[in-house]
Amino acid sequence: MNINWLKMNNFYKQPKTLVWIQSILFLLVGMLLGIVIIAEGNHQPMFYLLFILYVPISQFLFTPIYTLTGGYTYYSPMLLGYMANDKQIDLHSGTSFDHLFVLRKVKSGIPLRNRIILYHLEGLLNLIQLIEDKRIPASVNIIGTSYFFNDRTLHNLGFQLEKATLFYRINLFINFIDLLWMYSLSKGKLAVPAVWDAKKATITGDALMVQKSKLESLYQKLT
Repeated sequence: MNINWLKMNNFYKQPKTLVWIQSILFLLVGMLLGIVIIAEGNHQPMFYLLFILYVPISQFLFTPIYTLTGGYTYYSPMLLGYMANDKQIDLHSGTSFDHLFVLRKVKSGIPLRNRIILYHLEGLLNLIQLIEDKRIPASVNIIGTSYFFNDRTLHNLGFQLEKATLFYRINLFINFIDLLWMYSLSKGKLAVPAVWDAKKATITGDALMVQKSKLESLYQKLT
């Protein structure tokens, strides 16, 4: 957990004890909602359909506890690694919780889209810095899912693209509601992310370091 990046999220600017208390309460609420749906579903199977809504709600509620316990490692306010380790870093854009506390004052459309891209580039540059500082091995495999960046940009930045695995596709469809509203905000209108055509983007730590100047150039253009 990188506390410097978390401090850019207003939620984590609160006293640490208060952050923990609220995070645990969010966790308990999320667990209770899941238990209620399962319990009611045993009698009325139609209740299981509520899991469609439960997924985005639980994603929001569980984000703080995942962050505090190291399940999420932030490389910028809107770029995180899920269960990151020295062998693999599975990159994801920030959750709905991060959108609320980091981007709520940014105007939708181009300003929001540029800010998200800026944070993504910032995260990649911080990853490079961590590798250069030998805090992360250069051999680490970095993985992301391409639906926000276009394929040409990722190719130019040295990423290898391939068809997303079934696991990644299922994960995207499970989180479709969140992806829909966040993507629409970045477009400034209702827009459906092409999750069915998602690509798996991969690059090694040493290959990412080679792209440092390109990333810095893109970052400077956006700032």
